Amino acid sequence: MKPPLQVSLESLERGPTTLSGALPGSLLELDGEKEIRNVGDICYEVTVSKAGSEVLATGSVEASMELECVRSGRFFSTIVRDSAFLRDFSTEEIGETLDLTDDVREAVLLQIPGFPVSPEASSDEFELPTLPDHLTDEGGASPWSDLDNLNV
Repeated sequence: MKPPLQVSLESLERGPTTLSGALPGSLLELDGEKEIRNVGDICYEVTVSKAGSEVLATGSVEASMELECVRSGRFFSTIVRDSAFLRDFSTEEIGETLDLTDDVREAVLLQIPGFPVSPEASSDEFELPTLPDHLTDEGGASPWSDLDNLNV
């Protein structure tokens, strides 16, 4: 059985092919990342078509995961999505079979925010956590006080 994200150029001669399904989240290789956990399956729906000497793949890819909020330090659930997945290939470069697995993986990885902020931490009512007493100045002032007083 061929991998789920492979399509032969011969089959594209009959018209576009739609690939949909899910790949295991382990494909993203995020196990060593402390700020990311509970990575779900990578869901995809991609249409592949051939036009002359070009092969075009369009669709959407997504994966659910928990990310650590940079403001609150708490984990929150989110779906990382590329709803405008688009790849263009030359038939001369891909041979007889096109494998989109690496492209789908890359599309999801590129959508993971570098500094994720949870919806709660984005609200106007959100307050930064207070520091424990042993991390504040002798006068009880927070080390953040100087930053709070900056006028930029």
